[in-house]
Amino acid sequence: MSAFAEMVRPSLARIGAPGDGYATDRDPYWGSGFFIAPGWLLTCAHVVGKGGAAVCRGESAMSVTWLERTGAHGWAERTGTGGWVERTGTGTARLLAPRPEAARQERGPWAFPDLALVRVGGADDVPCLWLADREAGPRTPVGLYGWSVQTGELGIRHGDGELAGADARALLLTGSLPVGGLSGGPVLDLRHGSVIGVIKGRGTGDGVAVPVTALSELLDLRDGGRTVREVLRAHDLHHLRRLEDTSSSPFPAYPDWTSLQAELPGHAPSVTGIDAELRTRLYGHLAHLPPPAGAGEVVHLVEDVKEQVRGERLLSLVPHNVRTWREGAGLLSGLRTVQPGGGGTLVDLDAVLLYAAKAARRTAWEHADEVDPARLRAFTSWIAGQAAGHRHWAVGEAVRALLDGIDDHEGSSGTGEAEEHPASGPPAPPAARTDVLVKVGAPMYDDRYPWSVQLIHDGQDVTPVAADDRGVRADDLVRELREPLARALSQSDHGEHLAAIEVFLPRRLFDLPVDEWQLLPEPPGGEGPVGDEDAEDEWVDERAMPLGMRRTVVVRDVRRNALAPSPEWRRRWNGVRTGPLAAETLHGRPAAEGHPPGARPGGRFAYYGALTGMADACVPVYCGPVGSGEGLAAMNDALRAGHPVVLWRRDRHDHEECGAFHRQAVDLLKAARQAGELRGPVRDLRIRLADPDTARAQGLCGKIAVLLDPPDRPPFGAEAMRPPPQAAPGG
Repeated sequence: MSAFAEMVRPSLARIGAPGDGYATDRDPYWGSGFFIAPGWLLTCAHVVGKGGAAVCRGESAMSVTWLERTGAHGWAERTGTGGWVERTGTGTARLLAPRPEAARQERGPWAFPDLALVRVGGADDVPCLWLADREAGPRTPVGLYGWSVQTGELGIRHGDGELAGADARALLLTGSLPVGGLSGGPVLDLRHGSVIGVIKGRGTGDGVAVPVTALSELLDLRDGGRTVREVLRAHDLHHLRRLEDTSSSPFPAYPDWTSLQAELPGHAPSVTGIDAELRTRLYGHLAHLPPPAGAGEVVHLVEDVKEQVRGERLLSLVPHNVRTWREGAGLLSGLRTVQPGGGGTLVDLDAVLLYAAKAARRTAWEHADEVDPARLRAFTSWIAGQAAGHRHWAVGEAVRALLDGIDDHEGSSGTGEAEEHPASGPPAPPAARTDVLVKVGAPMYDDRYPWSVQLIHDGQDVTPVAADDRGVRADDLVRELREPLARALSQSDHGEHLAAIEVFLPRRLFDLPVDEWQLLPEPPGGEGPVGDEDAEDEWVDERAMPLGMRRTVVVRDVRRNALAPSPEWRRRWNGVRTGPLAAETLHGRPAAEGHPPGARPGGRFAYYGALTGMADACVPVYCGPVGSGEGLAAMNDALRAGHPVVLWRRDRHDHEECGAFHRQAVDLLKAARQAGELRGPVRDLRIRLADPDTARAQGLCGKIAVLLDPPDRPPFGAEAMRPPPQAAPGG
């Protein structure tokens, strides 16, 4: 037996029906799984799904069986498997993604992420596998493990292969391919000794696995955040205990996982300066910190560290949906300085120590009441010890500067005590900010709109998140964009910065209610977003709130942004940027005339003259939708005239309400004074309008939309989006 197989064996489990009286219409053996923390099993959702709806809901149990060396527990059942005995516990499903009712469409394969966490009674002393902290690259040598009945006899199956690449959300495997029963088993990176995936099944010529990093998707389930963080914390502390106390039972019966990693090629000095012991101790300390608020908090901290150790900021081309401190540290593994022609000096140890110090400092200054002071002191002492022995004096000094004053600040959050230590105050907020761009292109064949979601860093650099060049119908945009938009916002929010959303739209979609979209998915049947049935959830989960009530949501013109800015556009932007803002009607008629029912455009360029004659600081206001009819014609003329800011009411209404709408628009512009200050008053107005009693008491009405389209930024996302070429006959 290889060293890998010997270490995987005690962590590997088979899952099936409980007891001897399983239902006759169900197979007693469902699939494989593996322990990732004491008493916690990771497997595929479709494996648990074989037990039926009650098992998936955690109302019925499943049987979980694993192997243990003979003599470790005298009561275990001997099986004649060469020094190994079987132990069986009762498993209860705690998290599944997706659940059976949402997993399959038209009886197809179980949808991604196809992961489940199972709580197993009586398994708190089972050794656990080490989870990768980052995605693996193509051509990674891998081992596949699981239970199988392929040969007619139930037993452990092992094969070696290679990670061929990725297909959408799946890892593709070549070499030894999965067979029936292996689903839910681990895919091991044979260079680092870590689990990089969960075996899902077999496609045409390829094996398919779920990347273990998809565990982050379970954080968004109801109660998922608490459960996943509990499991990952237990995982890291488990391995730290194994490292620190190799004499404790029952672990001496098995090879030590951390020790094995130290001998693997992925941890060689030429590949990384971070050895297995340092990584294990670091993650054990990070496990005691309060979790980051989202991916953005981690990613921005990583980018700040990269800039510090490299001397220049190179933003990632691919966004990372990292949701834990350990994943952030993983992004720094193998980091090198950038040199012309490639190569560079290895600086990952420098980066990881700075990252740890920044995470500890942030915790002390922003979350001191959420961490055990003794744990935090132990962490900072460990970091200081690592820095003291670092080969570069400058790195040690930078780490010590970050740690300076943390002990003095413990427990003083919100008390004012920090004022006594001005020299050791919290680090200045990073100048970098990340916002989200959503682009919906012009309609293609079959009235389908292509779309993309991007991150924009400091108003300059763009990172793609997701896109669909084939497009979807306008009514389906909210459903298709929900998940990538939620992912992009998670990666953008950091510190005190709440990402804004800029939506590039074709003019006929200017009335799209993006400010009312919610990030919570709809349950089966489309009864509304998950969380509506539980009012308490709405107060703690911002995903249940309309986007425009919490964030800045503005419209930009996708067509105009594809062209070079006109002089009028630049001049008028300078006008509204300096202010003070004033209101005029978009159609050029007196505001008292409002928006008569059935109003039609009066000819080509009917509104252009009045819109051109407005002062540069004037904002056109329209009491009605602008996606068709008079509103669309007037909006076209406003854009031709160079107006960068327009306010309108995107919902249909009674003509009698127009006077009130124009008055509230005037008040809004007076409160803002300048285009750059519009965001706060607009959000405040949307909040007041969302409450019918407040709106009625204050004489407010309508669903307000805002075009905020400055010409002084590059046309991000304005590249042409064309349909893919038609397939050849039979192709």
